[in-house]
Amino acid sequence: MMRAPVIAALASAGCSVLAYEPGQSEYAFSSDLAARGFEPFGTGGSGNTLYGMTDGSDIYLCFLFDTPEDQATRQTALLAELAGEASSRTIPNIPVVCVMTQ
Repeated sequence: MMRAPVIAALASAGCSVLAYEPGQSEYAFSSDLAARGFEPFGTGGSGNTLYGMTDGSDIYLCFLFDTPEDQATRQTALLAELAGEASSRTIPNIPVVCVMTQ
């Protein structure tokens, strides 16, 4: 078995091999990733994600990036629409920010 020698090598190398420093990258909006050809995939809501996006090699996890004020504005406008009293159909977009995984 190949696993036994690999496990033995890692065990003898000490903790420094197992310590991992995450890199850094810029976040991206999901609309920008979609324009670059990334495809969405389901995450089941793990880690408070909405969904993920991938291009086959890079993977981003996407999160809601909203404000309470914008949520209230959307809710007010949509309730006015239901009541037949909407004066405008323009409301704030729902921002979703995506963070690269390693």
